[in-house]
Order: sequence, then structure tokens, then C-alpha cells
Amino acid sequence: MRYSHLEQVLSKRSRILIHALIISGTLNLALIATFVTLVIKERKRVVVPVAQVSERVKEVRLKNEEVLQEFASMTYDTLVRELYNETHVEEGQRRCDLALAALTRYHDFDVDRAFAGFPVEQRKVVFGEESMVLFSGMRAERLEGVRLFARREVWPLTPKGLFKQIKNREGIPESLRESFILTNEFFEIKRAIDRLPYAISDETLFNLVTAGDWKSIETFSSKDLVSFLVPRMEKGSKLAAYLMVLEERDYALKSLDDGQMEKLLTLLTEKTPAIESFLKEVGDGIRADYVKELAGKPLENPPRYYQVQSGDSLWKISRMFDVKVEIIQEMNGLNSESLKPGIELTLPADTTPSPLHSE
Repeated sequence: MRYSHLEQVLSKRSRILIHALIISGTLNLALIATFVTLVIKERKRVVVPVAQVSERVKEVRLKNEEVLQEFASMTYDTLVRELYNETHVEEGQRRCDLALAALTRYHDFDVDRAFAGFPVEQRKVVFGEESMVLFSGMRAERLEGVRLFARREVWPLTPKGLFKQIKNREGIPESLRESFILTNEFFEIKRAIDRLPYAISDETLFNLVTAGDWKSIETFSSKDLVSFLVPRMEKGSKLAAYLMVLEERDYALKSLDDGQMEKLLTLLTEKTPAIESFLKEVGDGIRADYVKELAGKPLENPPRYYQVQSGDSLWKISRMFDVKVEIIQEMNGLNSESLKPGIELTLPADTTPSPLHSE
């Protein structure tokens, strides 16, 4: 009996101990799960650092204004060389500091990428009616990083600087074109256009984007295609004209003035149901007679398309179809003579390969 009673006591205590262990284990698991959840949430809040420049910009005025004027008039290459000159100028500022400020202010040097995500201080220095932003307190390793960026980067410019280079050059290097296509500004426009039900290549989109001014790129909004398309249509972009009809039909019909509508109508050459319907609505409207007459004119024959082959050049294609190089460039918005195999060129209607040059 004693043993039986002892076994019962031990059994009861064992059950209590087991229950306690189970409860304890459950609580521990819950605590671990809570801890992991908090860690994950905390990690999600982590932001990858970008070139963070101090938000509080102190304004200062240096006495050596003639030195600042000197830097303001320097060329890009001269300023890059000055990045290696650490001669003190005034109040802790060195010639290399002034050089970086002038590069950023006057030559669209991309200081954000040059600093590679490291925070820096700013000082706005005023001289006469001009001003520059000084990046104070740069450590040696940070300055060396800026020098390497300026020396090794093919296009160490801001998106605005890249755009200026594109607009000011007759021939656009492929590296410059690719650098601009990789900017956030181009990506935002591409993402918006890609949502539309049309197949538009990067080359065609590049020509559309660079046909306008920088402000319409910088302020681009997918909710306001009109502000982006109208100035490009006014400068002769056929793609902008077609997108106006297809995507902003009501605005084109009601809000374009007669001069803008005339420009739009001259750019519409392809006969499609959407275009024909649009032209009929313009013709039936209350616009000026010359606009209505233009809308009633028969559309030109659809243009011819040619896919660029390996080894092709604009000169070779112009001889093949007996079309001037300048016309091919104008119709396709080409700013250089370089061609990539596989892209499609628009050629004038009724062109046929010359038997003397066709292969």
C-alpha cells in the first residue's frame, strides 16, 4: 500500500511538472516569435543610404570673392585638376573644396553619386549675385572617392547634365545614350509609357523624351501626359501626335488651339480606325475652316518600314531606297548615324529598294 501511495504521489507530481514544462516551452516559443517579428519589422525600416546632404544649409560669405569668380569661370577639365589642390583659401576651405562646388554649380557634376551615399555638410557661399554650395569637412577618403569618380566615370553628370549634353551634340555617343536611359527620370517615363498598349522601343522612346525640354522631364507625371506630349508634338514628334490622339483624345479635340491642331493633323499620316474617327470629329466640329479642310484631306499612304541588318549604315540604306540620309534621320528622330541591328526605321511611303543596291 505504501508503494502504491508513493507511486500515485510521484505520478501526480510528474504530471504537474510535465504541464509546467509544456506551459514554459509554449511561453518561450511565443517570446522567441515576438522577438523575431520585431527584428524583421525593424529590418524593414532600414533604408539604404543615398548621398545624404545635410538639410540645414548655412549661408556664408567669404572675403576672397575674386577667387570664387576665378573658379566660376574655369572649364570642367581645369576644375577636375583643381580637385587635387588642397591649398587652403579661407576659413578651412581649400581650392579642392571650391573646385567641387564649381563643378556641381556650373557643370552639373553628380555630387550625389560621387559621395556614394555618405552624408556631407553643406555651406551656401554667396559672392556678388552668384552662389555655390560648399561641401565642408570632407575627409581624405571621401575626397579621394570624388576624385576617382570624376576621373573614371565616363559621364559623371546629373540627369540634367546628361540631357544638356544630348541636346548640344550633333552625334550622340552610345555611352551617353545608355547613361541617360539608366536615369530615374527616364525610367519613370518608360514605366508610364509601358503601361500603354503599344510596343515602343527604348530607341523610339529616347527620341521622344529628348525631343522636348528638361522641365517637362523633371516634372513628368503619369497622370498628366498632356504636359509631356504637347511640347513634343509642337516640335514635330509623330509619336507624340499619335499618343495625343490615342490617349488624350478629348483634350486634343477640345483644348488644343487651332495652331496646335494644325500641327497635330500634319503629323497624322497612317490610316487607322482611331485616326479616321478623330479626323471626322475634327471635320464635323466648329474649328476654323482651314483646320477642318486639313482634317478632311486623305491620309498619305502608310510609310514603309525597314529593319536594320548587321552591317547597315544610314548611307547604305539611303542608297538602297534612294532616300536622303537627312530625311531618314528626320523621320526617325536620329541624332547620330550609328544604327543598332534589329531596330525598325520609318521610310517615306512608296519607297522601294533600288535594283542596283538591293541585296
